[in-house]
Amino acid sequence: MPLTISKYNGKIGAAERRMAEISNPVTHPYLFILNPNSGTSIGKNSAGVRERIHAVAKKNAGSAQILFTEERAHATELVREHMHAEKWKAIVAVGGDGTVNEIARPLVGTDIPIGILPLGSGNGLARHLGLPLTLDASLKRLFEGTPTTIDSAELNDIPFFCTAGMGFDAYVGHLFSQQKARGLGTYVKVSFSAYWSYKPQPFLLDGVENRAFSLSFANAGQFGNNAWVAPQASLQDGLLDICKIGPFPQWYGTVLACGLFTKSLKQSRYIDYRRATTAVVETETPAMIHYDGEPLQLDTTRIEVKIKPGSLHVII
Repeated sequence: MPLTISKYNGKIGAAERRMAEISNPVTHPYLFILNPNSGTSIGKNSAGVRERIHAVAKKNAGSAQILFTEERAHATELVREHMHAEKWKAIVAVGGDGTVNEIARPLVGTDIPIGILPLGSGNGLARHLGLPLTLDASLKRLFEGTPTTIDSAELNDIPFFCTAGMGFDAYVGHLFSQQKARGLGTYVKVSFSAYWSYKPQPFLLDGVENRAFSLSFANAGQFGNNAWVAPQASLQDGLLDICKIGPFPQWYGTVLACGLFTKSLKQSRYIDYRRATTAVVETETPAMIHYDGEPLQLDTTRIEVKIKPGSLHVII
């Protein structure tokens, strides 16, 4: 029968481990790391999520070890501590893009796949990959799916897997992180409020002067919630899609939002796309950036971005 882990550190005795091996001699072990603060519902029903994971794992001849995160960056610590404890079929992120980011970091360049149960508020990477967004459907895909190789990227040595950038998106990400309520409704409310006062920022992009409303580096095509900043982006082309949205009249905001959510954003006099393996941004003052939706205030005026082709295995 599947192992039941009730505490985040996952410590069980040798006797219990031997009993589990005897009662279920042929299993495919999966390590699940659950962020109880992700999304809009996990925190209220983390026990139910845990029970469902165990039930589906048992049905699919798998064993589930489940760990819970307690704070930001804890998922990365848990992966590093446990990634070599078993020959894992996958290490599974249960949460949103931030949780996926923390779990994927130590897996870059290894043969251990990441699985995703996308129970966050945006789920940008999962949506780009075409993964189901409900618990039962995503569990079914996890146990029936196969590993595929995708690119990852870094901004100032900070790994990201979906998108990163600066400007309005990072500013909204910062404001959103301060809200008690999560989800698309809160994000739209925060974005709408910030839109009217936000001013484009000057910077150098690979030595060329620019001023932009936002500057995005897209490995995957969207921020989350089906807001597609780079609909043409591929996770397997070894390139970043760089989207610069320049200054525009306020009325254009409606057109921009429509383009984002209808997957029709394209090159225009306000929007410029290019593809690259690396990019360097220089700002007048240290910039607020985001990586996979997580905001971060930099302490440097230089941003270096690069792609890492074929560096992560994902179950799809």
